Amino acid sequence: MKMTSLEQLHQSMRRINCEIQQFQLSSGGVSFDCLFSTRDRPNYTLSLTSRGSNPKFFIFQVERGYWIKPYFAGFYSELAEVLNTGANSGNTLAPKEFLEGINRKIPIQASITRNPSTAEIIRLRPDITEDRDRPYFDTWISWSNESGRGPSPENQQKTRVVLGLNALEHSLRNNASSKWSTVDLGRTWDN
Repeated sequence: MKMTSLEQLHQSMRRINCEIQQFQLSSGGVSFDCLFSTRDRPNYTLSLTSRGSNPKFFIFQVERGYWIKPYFAGFYSELAEVLNTGANSGNTLAPKEFLEGINRKIPIQASITRNPSTAEIIRLRPDITEDRDRPYFDTWISWSNESGRGPSPENQQKTRVVLGLNALEHSLRNNASSKWSTVDLGRTWDN
């Protein structure tokens, strides 16, 4: 299904030079914290994390042309349960209808105030597995080319999703891993 709202939001994001936006939306009686990220590759991503005492995480691949496939392989049952639909509820989760409803609620104007902090990105993206208890950038750890070591795939993912594509390019160009802290030291990756 073509997500026209994501296309409009992305155009607005480009105008303010940002790669990620955080917003809330609801479907049925369930509220979600959402992240739309153009940092993910090869596709952009839309992640939804249900709000409440037992949050559940869902990530949708946004393919070229802002399309999300209307089938939820790997998480259909869990999303149906969160939405209180499914086999025992009398209601069914229709992926196309769900996506149409989400598309109507996604904001189309980007805002600097909706740029999430690194800690918020970590909280809302449990698929980032490296150092989840360390959401704040600290410094770069340089590796010598002779050592044969460099940033791990998990470190590269965290760098890309949390800090952005320019930070990942810096990491790869300089063979340096991002190091993270439990406290905000006020440091940025490019200082």
